[in-house]
Amino acid sequence: MKTIRKQVLLATSGAITLWASPAIAQETSTTTGTATQGTATKDVPADVEQSTTYLDLTGSLGFSSNPLIRTVDSQSSFLGRASARAVHAWQGERSATSISGFVEGTTYFNNYGFESIFSLNGHTSYQTSETVTVYGSAGVSGDLSGQLSNRFLYVPPLPEVPDTNIPPPPPTVENPDIFDFAGRSYHLYAQGGASFQTSTRSHIGLNAGVSRTMYSSSLLDEYTNVYGSGSYSLTLSELTTIGATLGVSRTEYDNSSDHATTITPAATIRTQLSETWDLSGSVGVTFASVDRGLTDDSSASLSLQGALCNTTESDRFCARVDRYSAASANSTLITTTSVGIDWFKKLDAVQSIQLSASAVHYTDEVLNTNRKNNYFRLAASYSRVINDRLSGGVDLGARSVHREGIDPDTDITGTVFVRYRIGDLG
Repeated sequence: MKTIRKQVLLATSGAITLWASPAIAQETSTTTGTATQGTATKDVPADVEQSTTYLDLTGSLGFSSNPLIRTVDSQSSFLGRASARAVHAWQGERSATSISGFVEGTTYFNNYGFESIFSLNGHTSYQTSETVTVYGSAGVSGDLSGQLSNRFLYVPPLPEVPDTNIPPPPPTVENPDIFDFAGRSYHLYAQGGASFQTSTRSHIGLNAGVSRTMYSSSLLDEYTNVYGSGSYSLTLSELTTIGATLGVSRTEYDNSSDHATTITPAATIRTQLSETWDLSGSVGVTFASVDRGLTDDSSASLSLQGALCNTTESDRFCARVDRYSAASANSTLITTTSVGIDWFKKLDAVQSIQLSASAVHYTDEVLNTNRKNNYFRLAASYSRVINDRLSGGVDLGARSVHREGIDPDTDITGTVFVRYRIGDLG
């Protein structure tokens, strides 16, 4: 029944994405750049609605050396792949909303058969008065051995500079054990909150949400996480804002009475270094407690986040570092430390390149087994416009897992693709 339930969730979510995509692609709109360009939106009067709507259909052929990151019985295979990606975003005088969906199916000709992954996300914010903004977001995804981490699914906000008082959803801890079982994972979340302007220079924010993580492997424990946060920010100048946040979360596991609680206070800063460069970051401490029935483990660890970004008309570059602790499968607390870069560059009117790379280090803070995992990923893409709606290019990717014991073979994937756009040309 557990397997049937997972298959139903996958089919339903994928169907929603495919059903929504053609419908929203037929909307008329005025507008902005494509999802991968990262260029600033055009200046228009505040009372004129901006929107962008498109559906990208992509077909590709290629090869993958170990697509499921298997340690035992790893197999390489030629592959055929088809995907659909839809984006609909609009902004009015007092509101901004975006919906994006992605579904991909891959046939491995030599081994594995047919596999699929998907992602569907939505976000909306509304300024109810001159001092209050309310917002909400929700999403669902189905991943296979971490393959979603190597897809370019960036959706530029409208406007390009987001409201810093609206927090993103909490980071998702990808349990490193999932690579052992070549497993499928599902993640759902929903959150909402409000930002209150308390003076001409200060804001208070409140946020609450819930997330659900499920696995196809019975060896991994499914769990529900309920979280909330409060924040205060103070604008020191036109370029710099400082503040403080306090986040609390509680995780309940399905197959036991185990639960985990984390409390994270942090100091934050955001500053504009120049016309094109901006820096944001936070430093804090995560106090965690994991109740495993007969034992109760507690810990305190450093929590930090930093991002340095440069944005021009044809270039978007971000370098980032993150460290956070959160509950994961097997009723453990996983501390994740990562560094990464994302880069998009428009070479000329018809050519563009993208690059995304990261290194992630996982440490188990509860079982005291010194079990450590490292995950490395690299994705690169070159695209060239053939005509107004048709483009083609090459995607390259690499993923590697290193841990105590035997490491799986590195997965290296390369594909040649053709893409057709329905809707906005950007």
